[in-house]
Amino acid sequence: MTEKPSFLAELQRRNVLRAGVLYAGAVWALAQGIAQLGPPLGAPDWTTRWFVIAAIIGFPFWIAFAWFYEFTPQGLKRESEIAPDDSIARSTGRKLDKWIIALLVVAVVLLLTNTFVWRKGAGLANDSALANIPAKSIAVLPFANLSGDPKQAYFSDGVTEEVLNALAQLPNLKVAARTSAFTFKSNASNVHEVGRVLGVATVLEGSIQKSGDEVRITVQLVDTRSGYQLWSENYDRKLDNIFAVEDEISNAVADKLRVQWNSAQPLVAQKTVDPRAHDFYLRGLTLLAARGPGLRNAVADFQQAVSIDPDFAQAWGAMADAEALLPSYGLADLSTAQVRAMSFAQHALALDERTASAYGTLGILYLRHWHWEQANVALQHSLALAPSDAEAIDQYAQYLFACGQFTRAEAEFERAQKLDPLSAIVATMRAGTLFALRRNQEAMSQLDRALAIDPNFRLAHTIATITDAQAGRFSQAMVHAQSSFGPDAAELLVRGMADPGLREKVVQELETSSSPSFVTLRSNSFAFAQFLALLGARDRALDALEDLAADHAVPEPMQIWSTGLDSIRSDPRFKAVLKKMGLPYTPAGTSNHE
Repeated sequence: MTEKPSFLAELQRRNVLRAGVLYAGAVWALAQGIAQLGPPLGAPDWTTRWFVIAAIIGFPFWIAFAWFYEFTPQGLKRESEIAPDDSIARSTGRKLDKWIIALLVVAVVLLLTNTFVWRKGAGLANDSALANIPAKSIAVLPFANLSGDPKQAYFSDGVTEEVLNALAQLPNLKVAARTSAFTFKSNASNVHEVGRVLGVATVLEGSIQKSGDEVRITVQLVDTRSGYQLWSENYDRKLDNIFAVEDEISNAVADKLRVQWNSAQPLVAQKTVDPRAHDFYLRGLTLLAARGPGLRNAVADFQQAVSIDPDFAQAWGAMADAEALLPSYGLADLSTAQVRAMSFAQHALALDERTASAYGTLGILYLRHWHWEQANVALQHSLALAPSDAEAIDQYAQYLFACGQFTRAEAEFERAQKLDPLSAIVATMRAGTLFALRRNQEAMSQLDRALAIDPNFRLAHTIATITDAQAGRFSQAMVHAQSSFGPDAAELLVRGMADPGLREKVVQELETSSSPSFVTLRSNSFAFAQFLALLGARDRALDALEDLAADHAVPEPMQIWSTGLDSIRSDPRFKAVLKKMGLPYTPAGTSNHE
């Protein structure tokens, strides 16, 4: 009687063990290939992970298949249908051995390629940049709205911004600014791409589901280099406890990134706020971030918030910020908006002296009135409270620019740009300082960057119009002028700058025309004076600047350093205007005017 073979011997005879090794080798090789080729092809980060999970699920089925079936010269047959003398299992085993060796060679080659080629070869351009990304850096991506109502997106966006603002208070943590982080909203980019573009080592992403007075927040912290999840958590809370959740999330992130918060104060102010007031506040935050005509509605939402909860300091601070921005978009009279914004900001600080945005708004208001030292103190307070806030850094850089501290301003703009690389305003203002430093090539690169981010950004087009015309690039100046002033005004201005014989006629049109483009241009005293100077009407340009200086309030005093005024800069009348403005000014901790 023939002894029945052992189970292990039967596994070996049926090549089940070889089939298992072949399967594992194939999965390893394919996973290596997907991991390497996925990011360049834009595949989502979860592709490799789910492939491996699917392979693990499929492994028992493959083993069962190897046990019950055998490949024969006549095709696939059940093992029970094959006589022992007819089996070619040994021959099949030898073939499987060759396949296993081949797959292992491919897997090893892919592993070595990943180590020595992708990371040290094709990765050279990226690795130098990745090596410079600080480990303590993060982008807070917009939380997904899972409420089932697209109109509730403001809530998830607002909570995202509040968490971002909380993390920006941590002094040793690089936090990507809202402008840049929200560029990836509804964007299929994987975390590797986010990390590369924003220069961060981690991203915080999540979702919010709001139902009645309850909310579920799900968050996860992901390493942008490996794609691995570092931490995740679910929070189920009542809406009146939302600030506590935001503080928990912020502190958990700080703990995972080993960032110290040396303060007895929570990152998110623990104050009971009426959920209705908080809801209006979040609506206003979304409109405030979008800028433009929606600023009026933002002010209205913040007013609703403080009427419901008069002690809501953050709403008062945000309302001050929105009100102060209205004149820049032609939505309110400068003097009226200044008074209202000042009152709102001071009220916010009376309620909570840690309201960083209120200090920032006060700084900009003082800047517009040329109260240089008061602006310096307010903006320094804002930076102390939110050292990683790109907007606070940008505001301080604009202040330094207005003071005539170009080198220091350029350094601060560079710092803001690292936190907010996709901001058109930061790139444009940095271009202005570089032009003032006569680093024109770098300045043009920054203008190109701004227009790549936002092709319709008017301020960048205006500066490019002036610099191209000064350099004699009139065809390029025409393109930018059309985007900034419209075709009719652009045609007249650029032709006047190009042809001295037409200048007097163009100056007259500029000063008297009722065309909306020229009316708008005249409303910006600095822009008006610059084009008068570029058209050769120097005395009239100086008249415009003297009228401006008499008002003691202008939205953007840093324009006094524009290259468009270079032709009159040495005139005694121009120097008198500077003196009346108190410029150049040297605040504490900066070098003299350059």
